[in-house]
Amino acid sequence: MKRSFIGAMLLTVILSIQSWAILLGVDKKPKWYSDNQIIDQSKKHQIQSEYSVTLDTIRYKAKLRELYAEIFQQLRNSNVDSSEYKKQKGIFKDDSQPVQFRLFDTKGNEVFKIVNCYVDKPITADWNVNGCFDSFPPYINEPNLNIHNYNLEFLLACTNPLNDSKPLTREMLPSADYYGVIIWNDVYHKYSKNLIKIVQKRISSVNKSVVLIYVNNHNAAIWSLTDTETKQKIKEELKAK
Repeated sequence: MKRSFIGAMLLTVILSIQSWAILLGVDKKPKWYSDNQIIDQSKKHQIQSEYSVTLDTIRYKAKLRELYAEIFQQLRNSNVDSSEYKKQKGIFKDDSQPVQFRLFDTKGNEVFKIVNCYVDKPITADWNVNGCFDSFPPYINEPNLNIHNYNLEFLLACTNPLNDSKPLTREMLPSADYYGVIIWNDVYHKYSKNLIKIVQKRISSVNKSVVLIYVNNHNAAIWSLTDTETKQKIKEELKAK
C-alpha cells in the first residue's frame, strides 16, 4: 500500500510538472534541429530575414567568461565592496539566458536589453515589462539591464551561418539607425514566439531604420536540459565518429 501511494504521488508530481511546462510554454520533449529545420521553424515564426544565424554557445560562453574575468579583475583592482561583484554576477547570468532581445545603435553599442527571467507573468509571457516597449528605443527601469558589457561585434563573433553560408559580420550589415538581435529557440517556444511578435510589431511602427538579426540557440537550449548520463552518451557517440 505504501509503495502504491508513493508511486501515485510520483505520478502526480510528474504530471504536474508536465502541465506547468505546457502552461509556461516550455517544450519538455524538444527535438534536435538541423539547419533546414531551423529555417522551417523560422518561417512558422514569420521570420523573413537574410540575417538569420545560430548561436555558437560554446564560443559565446567562453567569451562571456573571459569578459567577466576581466571585469572581476578590474573590480578587485578598484577595491570595491562585494555588492558590485554580486551585481556583475547577476548580469553574467542575464547574459546567459536562453531567450533575449538586444538593441544596438548605429555604431554597434548596446542601448537596451531584456531577457526571459525578467518577463512578467510567465504563463502569458508578456515581454512589455513595465511598458518597456511602449517607447523607442525601449527602456526598462531595471539597474542590471541598464549595464551593457558588450557590443554588436562581440555577439556576431559568436554566431554560425545556416547551411554553410558566409559568417555574418558587422561589415555585411546595411547601414541603419539600430540593430536588433533576437535570441530565440523552440524549447522556450512561448517566450520566443511572444518576443518575436512584440519586437516585429514595435519595429514596424517606428520612424527609424532597424535591421533585425535572428539568432537561434535551439540545440544549445536542449543541451542545457539534457541529463548528465545522456550528455556523456552523446559525447561518446561524437568521439566514435
